[in-house]
Amino acid sequence: MITVKTDKIKTVDDGNRPSAKYMLMIYFAHSTMVMYDKTVISRDKMSVGEFMKQNEDVITRVFEEGLSIMEYELSNLQMQKASIIYLQSKYFPSSVYEVGVFQLSE
Repeated sequence: MITVKTDKIKTVDDGNRPSAKYMLMIYFAHSTMVMYDKTVISRDKMSVGEFMKQNEDVITRVFEEGLSIMEYELSNLQMQKASIIYLQSKYFPSSVYEVGVFQLSE
């Protein structure tokens, strides 16, 4: 049986934490990039700016799909965070058995 400690989960926006929709859309953007992995240009030790510049067509497509599928306009900061997650998961994959919950720093 799996138990969840609910006392550490924030359920409301206290002003210090992004909204659930904001965070969800970062993961939506990451998932969309993974879907287009065949088109994405990436390599180890690539900066986020360089990644976004070299993948301008993919980034544009992710922005468009955010609007058409989720009716949400992604910000550049959300796309940067999604790019960080993409690069992290591609070049430094983790196991759920090795690490705790992934925390995306602000």
